[in-house]
Amino acid sequence: MDLYLLSQICVIISIILLGATYFLKDKGKILGLCLIYNIFYGIHYLLLGAVTGTCMNLVSFIRNLWFYKNSKKNKKNSESVLYTLFIISSVSCIFTYDDVFSLISLTASLLSTYSIWQDNVKMYKFISIPVSICFIIYAVHLNSVVAIITEIILLITEVAAIVKLRIENKKVDYCIDNV
Repeated sequence: MDLYLLSQICVIISIILLGATYFLKDKGKILGLCLIYNIFYGIHYLLLGAVTGTCMNLVSFIRNLWFYKNSKKNKKNSESVLYTLFIISSVSCIFTYDDVFSLISLTASLLSTYSIWQDNVKMYKFISIPVSICFIIYAVHLNSVVAIITEIILLITEVAAIVKLRIENKKVDYCIDNV
C-alpha cells in the first residue's frame, strides 16, 4: 500500500476519534480517546515525513497518558507539569524545525496542551477551534488532502458541539429561571 494513502487512512481514523471527544463531558474518556487519536495522527505525520508534527504528537501522547493516569487517581496536574510540557514541546520544535510551518504545529500543540491540562471541558471545546485552524494550515503545507478535509469537518464538529452546549445551557438557565 502507498505510504501517502496509508497516512490518509490514519488521519481519517484519528479525526473520527478526536471529533468524538467534543461531545463527551468526562475528562477521563476524552483523554482516553485522545491517546488513541495521537497514535494515528502521529503515524500520519511520520508517513508524510513531517518530523515536527510527529514529535509534537509523541509529546502529546505522553502528555495525554500522564493526564489520563492522573484523572483516574483524581489527581490535579500542576502548573509545573504544564510548563514542563511547554518546554519539551518547544525544545522538540527547535530540534525538528523545518520551516515556519513547524511553528504552527508547535502552536497547535501548546494550545492543545493547555486545553487538556485545565479542567473545564467547555474551555477544551472552545480552544479546539484555533487548534483545528493551525492543523488545517499545517495540513495544507504538507499537501495532506484528507487531513485538510477532515480538519475542516472537525472544525464544523467543534462549532456544533459548542452550539449544542450553549443550547443545553440555555435550557438549564430557562428551567432555573422558571423554578
